[in-house]
Amino acid sequence: MKMTAFPTVAACFLSACAIALAGCGAGGDDKDTGTDLGPEIGQPDTVDDDGPGDTAMDAADPETTGDEGSKPDLIMDAETVDPDDARDDAADAFDATPDGLPETLALEFTRPDEGDPVSQADIDAFTRKVMRFLRDVKYFDYVLYTTHGVDASTGKRDFQFWYNERMRKEGDLVTFYHPVNMTDGGHNLHIPMSKLLGNLMAAYMLTGDATAGLAVEKLCKGFSASMLGMVHDENDDLPHLMTRNVVMMAHEFTTHDGKRKAVDPSGWYSAYERWNCDRYQITENPYWGEVWVTNLRSKDDVPHILQMIPNLRYLVETAPAGATLDACTETLTLLEAFTKDIVDHDYRIRTKDFDGTLYEPGYTGDAETDQNQGDIGSFTYWRDFIPMAECNARRASMLIAYKKPGEESCGRGEPNDYDDIAFMNNGYNKRICQFFHLAHIANALVNHDNGEAALLLDGMAERIAEDWALAPNQDKIQVDDYTRNVALLAAQASVFGYPLTSAEVRLIHTYYGRTPDKIADWPYWDPWAETVPQGDLGAYRPPDCEGEGDAKLCWTRIEDMGALWEYCWSPLKNPTGRQWVNCDIVRDPESWDDDLPD
Repeated sequence: MKMTAFPTVAACFLSACAIALAGCGAGGDDKDTGTDLGPEIGQPDTVDDDGPGDTAMDAADPETTGDEGSKPDLIMDAETVDPDDARDDAADAFDATPDGLPETLALEFTRPDEGDPVSQADIDAFTRKVMRFLRDVKYFDYVLYTTHGVDASTGKRDFQFWYNERMRKEGDLVTFYHPVNMTDGGHNLHIPMSKLLGNLMAAYMLTGDATAGLAVEKLCKGFSASMLGMVHDENDDLPHLMTRNVVMMAHEFTTHDGKRKAVDPSGWYSAYERWNCDRYQITENPYWGEVWVTNLRSKDDVPHILQMIPNLRYLVETAPAGATLDACTETLTLLEAFTKDIVDHDYRIRTKDFDGTLYEPGYTGDAETDQNQGDIGSFTYWRDFIPMAECNARRASMLIAYKKPGEESCGRGEPNDYDDIAFMNNGYNKRICQFFHLAHIANALVNHDNGEAALLLDGMAERIAEDWALAPNQDKIQVDDYTRNVALLAAQASVFGYPLTSAEVRLIHTYYGRTPDKIADWPYWDPWAETVPQGDLGAYRPPDCEGEGDAKLCWTRIEDMGALWEYCWSPLKNPTGRQWVNCDIVRDPESWDDDLPD
């Protein structure tokens, strides 16, 4: 079934051509060796030494990126599987859902409007403003410039990952490097990368833009690398357990549009042990050889990963044959296996030690080790005390792992005592609870669990209203930063059946509209530009706040700005809600300047 038609001509308008709640856990064992994936994942890729890397030619056609050797082989042993067969296998998995992926929102959920309505003229002006910004900063190119990992020219599997470190310019060479960090580095990078990839997949499905497709391909491979990177050797048959991050070799290559680029992650070449993760080196990884791994994927990032999976399913179902589809098919298979592993082990996120030993953080039986880790990777740690605690996390995981809801119901999924305790302990925990709720809604909808989804949407309305009202009365997060996150939740929820009110549209417009005003003239969108000076340039992500204390002012982060594409692409928008974007304008680049003076 084809839910979304890709444009026949790729547009080039955005490219160069135009919870840690500390607790004690009980012991557990690891007799099960893990989810059996069958013969679909894990065979190392090989790339001919003289094969192409990222070139301008590759970017021009999403079906011809790299040579045959750079395409992922979705197998676990030496047997080779044709990519077409792998795609067929992935498509067969959707047959578990009787009606396939939904083409429209199949439930009725309405809300009374609140706030002053936003005029169509204001919606149109907002849409043009944001789309001009994305075009002018060459958003897709910026993503490809600044994400990095391993280039295909190394002869190894290529991928790009959303790190957040520093860059320096020496002549026409820009190096993206990781400063020396002996005890930390890149712990929760799947949060921005999940949101970014979700938006980019929607942009690719909506527009067919070749550079967007290339960015999706590389970031899908980045997600896969964050799991395959923790494969210890050829005997390790668990390719789907997720790291916090991985880094490989330093190397130089050319970008998709021919610029000299280098990657130097050597500042993270150091081992450490912390209460919430360890960093260590693997020397015989089947894909990259020597790999530095930060293990123990805590649940901080997981709601954003789970929320992204419906978009990934739609892309695998609808994308044209080629490198992007191949890469994302593998990623979907790995992420579904990652989620199934969580469900099959009492909703605990397993990881691997430096020697490849499997363990469940907080449940090893070692009191000293477990004391601070019981809750970090578990969706059940609080269940005996608060039965509905993290119900959204468990049920969303079940829907992804088995394409069915299981026996547990979360009712409306609204905030409960666990949410309040978690927020009191750490301000970021509120976002974890918010986005597990949204991930639950998204995966309920794509699995036709519409009865529960309607209840969850009602609970989301309560959650957003409660969280928004709390903004001036909480002391965990600065008020404007906190409110910015409520606007993001509302915008993301509008993609998955949530009908916005006029007041929520105004809130979204405030923070998304502020971003072009604040960072359109940031000087480093293209660090190779002649206007960019030589030397250390600092961070390669633009700022998202200014000022301090009560005067601090924030705007939507760069990884979230593609939400306009996601909203306009989504087959699950609620037609009864107030629109915050004019999707006709989003689809028509020639109209983006219509309100500018001649």
